[in-house]
Amino acid sequence: MAVKERPILGITMGDAAGIGPEVLAKSLAMKEIYDISRPFIIGSSYAMTGAIKLIKKPLKVHEINRVSEMLAQYGTIDVMDMHNLDPKDITVGKVSAACGRASIEYIHKAMELSLAKEIKAMVTAPINKEATMLAGYEGLGHLEYLAKATKARVYATMLATGNLRCVHLTTHYSLRDACDHVKKQRIVDYLKLTDDNFRNWGFGKPRIGVAALNPHAGEDGMFGREEIDEITPAVKEAVSQGVDATGPLPADSIFNHAINGVFDVVLVMYHDQGHIPIKVHGFEKSVSVALGLPFLRTAVDHGTAFDIAGKGIANAESMAEAMKVAVSLIEGRGLTG
Repeated sequence: MAVKERPILGITMGDAAGIGPEVLAKSLAMKEIYDISRPFIIGSSYAMTGAIKLIKKPLKVHEINRVSEMLAQYGTIDVMDMHNLDPKDITVGKVSAACGRASIEYIHKAMELSLAKEIKAMVTAPINKEATMLAGYEGLGHLEYLAKATKARVYATMLATGNLRCVHLTTHYSLRDACDHVKKQRIVDYLKLTDDNFRNWGFGKPRIGVAALNPHAGEDGMFGREEIDEITPAVKEAVSQGVDATGPLPADSIFNHAINGVFDVVLVMYHDQGHIPIKVHGFEKSVSVALGLPFLRTAVDHGTAFDIAGKGIANAESMAEAMKVAVSLIEGRGLTG
């Protein structure tokens, strides 16, 4: 029997002043990551060397210019250094335009490698939006940047931890504005997007629960008409197109159903409706997965945490899980981590 080739993961370092380098060093100090993949970092050799010293692990950096130069050996961290960040511009725990610019350039390089099929998935460490805005990238997060660059029409953020998965109809809107985006066609598009992705990931017929927007699913219009006018018609339309969708169901019960195995995934209406249950259920191992891009991207479900950067206390579970989930999706084993 042929030995299964470990997939190549291109991992962006994120903001050099945050906890990205630390959680990457800690994750790549785990032999299990190398047992299942060939990871390399797109980032700063200087920052990664500093992170290795910080966590006091017997690791070394191997700088590469091309994917083909990887060693992919446990104990050595391959780093594709773009030489776009001067060490003097890195002050751990401080917002920096230079670090913000470099972090976006790491993402762009990973996108190019993904589109060229040189890597099987990109895994991303956190960036800082204040830093990227200082660098001239107005209000762009990872998914927004990648969707714009690849001209993706319908795209979404999914958070997952254990057996709870939430696809977000909206993310970075005020609650008032998010309600205005709860529209039939948008919901249909997101249900089809979710169904397509889960089928590609090895789910035969994904079971999608749809969360209501209003308390008690609107109580027949007493607490709002979005369920009557938009969500229910969208669910019926998606079902007519072969999607196994159920709802809208009250948000105070649907996540318990999902955790107990009734649904494979929940479509939520706004940011906190999905983020809160995910982080209560299992924050340390929560992972973000992008839907709608022409390549696979997973990410940590936390920020740059400047307040603890450089202290050696950052939790690396989410980063390690993001790598494991990427491999699982590449191999069609679902979201097993």
